[in-house]
This record gives sequence, C-alpha cells and structure tokens, in this order.
Amino acid sequence: MGRFARWSWPLTMLLLPLVLMGWASVQSGRVDDVLREAQSVGSDYAWLRVRQVLAGLAYWLALAAFVAGPATWLKLRLDAWRALKSRDFLYHRLFLCWRALGHWLAAYTGLLVGALALSLLYELSWGWSHFKAGGWFMLLVAVPVVAVLWAGCLLIGRLRQQWHALDSPSSAFLGQSIGRDKAPALWAWIEQLATATGAPVPDHIVLGIDQSFFVTSVDVLLQPAGDSLSGRTLYLPLTYLSTLSQAETASIIGHELGHFSSRDTERGSEIGAHFSLMCLHCAFIRAEDADPAWIERPAIWMTQRFLHHFQLAVHHWGRAQELVADRVGGNIGGERLFCQALLRVIALDAEINTLLSERHPNLIQALADHLRHTPLRLNEAALDHAIAHPFDTHPPTALRLQQLGVTLDEALLAEATRVPTEHDRHWFSQLTRTASSAATQPVSPPISTVQGE
Repeated sequence: MGRFARWSWPLTMLLLPLVLMGWASVQSGRVDDVLREAQSVGSDYAWLRVRQVLAGLAYWLALAAFVAGPATWLKLRLDAWRALKSRDFLYHRLFLCWRALGHWLAAYTGLLVGALALSLLYELSWGWSHFKAGGWFMLLVAVPVVAVLWAGCLLIGRLRQQWHALDSPSSAFLGQSIGRDKAPALWAWIEQLATATGAPVPDHIVLGIDQSFFVTSVDVLLQPAGDSLSGRTLYLPLTYLSTLSQAETASIIGHELGHFSSRDTERGSEIGAHFSLMCLHCAFIRAEDADPAWIERPAIWMTQRFLHHFQLAVHHWGRAQELVADRVGGNIGGERLFCQALLRVIALDAEINTLLSERHPNLIQALADHLRHTPLRLNEAALDHAIAHPFDTHPPTALRLQQLGVTLDEALLAEATRVPTEHDRHWFSQLTRTASSAATQPVSPPISTVQGE
C-alpha cells in the first residue's frame, strides 16, 4: 500500500492529462455524431459548434500538460545533476532554477485547470440543453468537479505567492541586536577575531537563547522587537556562552566568521539560507489538515523532488565549506581547542533543547542549576552527530575531527564535558553588561527560524 501511494503521485502527472484528453475526445465525438445528423440539430446548431470548440481546446490544453509535466521533470533532474557537479552552477543558478520551477508548475496546473474547466463547460452546456431529458443529472455531477477546479485555482495562488515571497527572503529569530555603543568591549573582541580570520566584521551582533552559533547574510527580522537587520549578522546564544570558556567561544566564532572569510564560503552560507527557505515554502504549498486533491499532487510532488535532488548538491558543497570554516576556527586557538569546543557544544545541545521544551522562565539560570546536578555526557556516538544549524549543513563530527587531525581521547572528552567553571559562567557578562540583563528575560517558545516575508 505504501509503495502504491509513493508511485501514485508521479503517475498522476501523466494520468491526469491523459484522462482529460480522453474525456475531451469523447466529447468531441459526441458533437461530431450529432452534427452528422443534420435533421436533429435544429436550433441547437450554434451551441453544438461552441461545444465542439470547447472539446477541441480542452484536448489541446491537456496535451500541452502531458508534454509539460515530463519536460519539467527532465529539466529538474538535469539542473540538479549540474548543481552536484558544479559549485558555481549551484551558487548562480539555484534561485533561477527554483523560480523557473514555480513558473512551470503554475503553467502546468493552469493547463490542467483550463482543460478541466472547458470540459466542465461542455457538460454544463449539454446538461442545460437536455435538462428535461435527464441533463439535470449532469449538472449534479459537475458539483465535485467544481471543487477540484477550486482546489487547482487555490494551488496556483499558493504557488505564485510562495515563489514571489522568495524574491525577498528574510529570517526571523528571537533575539536582541547589540550595538557598538551598548557593548564596545564585545565589538572590539569580535573585531579582533575577524582580523585574525581575515573575515569582514559583522554588521550586526545578535544575542539570543533558542539557537546555536551561526552567521547569515540574509535579512533578519528580530522578535519580539520587530527590528529588521540587513547585511552580515552574527548570532551568539547566551545559553552556550554561559557554559563555554572564552577561548572555546573564540574558536567557535572563528569558525562562523570563516563563512565570511571568502566569497565562496559566504555564498555557500547564503545558499543554505535560501534552501532552508525553499523547504519552508514547500510546506506552505501543501494545504494543511487535508489530503491534496488529485489536481494538486503533481505540483506538490515535483516541488518535493526538486528539494530532494538539490539537497544532495547543497549538502555536498555545504559540507565542503564547513570543513574550510573548521580550519579557520582551528587557527584561532589550535585544532584541539576547536574540537574541544565543538564537542562541548554537541554535549550541551541535547540538554539545552530539553530545557527549551520545558519553557523555564529563566533559561540561563535553569541551565546552570541543571549542569550542577547533571554531568554532560559524550561518547563516541557523538562522532556521528551533526550540529543543528538553521542554515548550513554540518558534516558528522567524526569527519570534522579527522580533517583537523585530532583524536578523540579521554582527556579531550573530559575537558569537553567538564562542569562549567566560574570563568565559564561569568566571562561574557563581564565583557558586556547587556548579556546579563538579556539573560534574565523570560523565554518565549522558539519561533520559526526561516520564513518569507
């Protein structure tokens, strides 16, 4: 049953146009038969000609959809293959391929809707002309067809809306922007790290609690204040900052700034952000709390296939850029210190996510209390772990350590899972008083990390 359901969606792309072509052919044959019987035509001759035109147009629209569906699929697969083979193609053409897919899917669905509407008009015309001879039954049959037409029109609207929204992508996060005037020491420290990595200084620094460290070049909308940020943004999570040493944090920030150290790594970060936004838009294309109508399934399936095949390319090149950024982070305090910080972030990840789900009024204090009684756990299973990130694709930890030439030994594990020291807990608040005040703010439930405005 599952296999049939999996294949029914792509088959619908071919079967729907074929069914509409067959229906239009039958309608055309019915008109031709009546027209050949000239004596029975009478005053209905004009309406017969109209129905003949309707059937002909419906057939050609369905035929166009039959050709357009496989053509769109072949173009999708070719573009995805080229993106996997060429980083430049992915960086320059991902957005263009996504936009082209939106146009093709809207056109394909429009052809189906047009063919179905013309066939329905044909039957309504026939039912009205033969109302007393049983034509009223055809008028009743038309009711579910109208519902399918409406579903198709709504899908076209969603396709146009979501693809248009991607023209101006932005990200929404729970956080507070910290200006130079509020935290000059923090900015001076970040500027030193940027100089050490050869990266440009971020335009904005955001403090938050419900994400890990990351950078982005897409527009950012901060909640709850509603501030809009443009340019390069560095996100610093207060949760991790209260449990990492300053040296460990410098290595992690060095890694993130490494994404800005060259245009290729920055473009890779931007591609990750755009692809995450595409995945979110795909969820909106499919109507919630309802099984898609048959006329919706080809477009939804094609969108899912696009994301599946391009995801391979995004992950392939994204992982390569992550390893480049790892080397930048390792240059700050040494490869072993960076790996220590990386493992500590992994160990903290599960604990912080658990506390986030419990919605503590003061997450920073709750985390400190939790870690005093619950030791961090980290073993070799962590080597298969990939850090959660709202944009980029991180490789498994084992590969990252291997690329940096660091062995996971007992001493490294012990340091990565240590109980937070006084220095770990207070160095950042000493660097900026803003962090201390922000840490005491009530925690709101995490909001969507990426959305189109």
